[in-house]
Amino acid sequence: MHEPTRLDRHYLLVTPDGELTSGIAPLRDIRHRVEDGAGIGEAGFEHLSGAGHPIAVYYFVPYDPDTRQVNTTAGGMYWELTSPVHAQDPTAFDPDLRKIRLRGPVAFVTRDTEAVSVDDQQHQVRQAHHQAVTRLRAKGWLPTPRLQSAPPAPLPSARLQPVEGRKPGEGIAESLAADLRQHVHFRSLPADRVREYLSRIVGQWATRNGWEFEREAPAERPEDGEHDFLCRHPALPDLVVEIERGNRRATADKLARAVNSGHIAIWLRWAGPSPRTIPTGVVLIHLAVVPAARNGDRRTYTLTEQAAAATAVVVGR
Repeated sequence: MHEPTRLDRHYLLVTPDGELTSGIAPLRDIRHRVEDGAGIGEAGFEHLSGAGHPIAVYYFVPYDPDTRQVNTTAGGMYWELTSPVHAQDPTAFDPDLRKIRLRGPVAFVTRDTEAVSVDDQQHQVRQAHHQAVTRLRAKGWLPTPRLQSAPPAPLPSARLQPVEGRKPGEGIAESLAADLRQHVHFRSLPADRVREYLSRIVGQWATRNGWEFEREAPAERPEDGEHDFLCRHPALPDLVVEIERGNRRATADKLARAVNSGHIAIWLRWAGPSPRTIPTGVVLIHLAVVPAARNGDRRTYTLTEQAAAATAVVVGR
């Protein structure tokens, strides 16, 4: 089946050591990530539509003998994703065909459809990754992460600091910014898809770091409307995140009130210049997204890898 190479796709990349990262890019760029340093060969792919979702698996097949590390995690994910929903499912993959030997990095690419959303597909892929990694570690085929010794508990009278940093929340914002620098770069996306993309990355970061989050959570004052994200952690103050293209005074004031209420407040600005004034205690993460050519009546935006790497974190003084 022919797939357009210039249409941006959401993907999750799995390395042979089991690491999972996500991004959005045209298929051509995704294939470059799979092929990088692999020698001469061609990209192969398997459609999993028969398993009930429009996920495609991209990998690289060298022409010469393949000496790269076997990607047992990706192979295990393929097995999980092709498992039949029902025992008598007529579209179920033959068990022998569900066994696939992949080498090097492998990309699981999702495709937005009316039947299955990108969010649902990414959830399925992440769930398959968790199941595969858990099973492989139990068998000793993947190393178990080395447990770090727990830090000493604070004295009862000590004030719990959210993270190390000169200002409360600065280290937390740096952690989120590091994820944005690594995963967020795109070309010619409309504003609603940029916002969707950033929201997905923020949600994934929050979950991975032990936060429970609520989207569009009511602010403390009804006149302030809703917070884009309200995150809660058992050992840290509540965190609010606002994702904004513009530079609205109302957003700055809402975040300032959140800080005064004892929350950590992050202002994720993704277009335009950095605001001249940042409320005291509010942490700004600024992505240097630039407008691209119009697509009909819709303005589109681009963030290069170089610009993403320069994402700045500034604390209001």
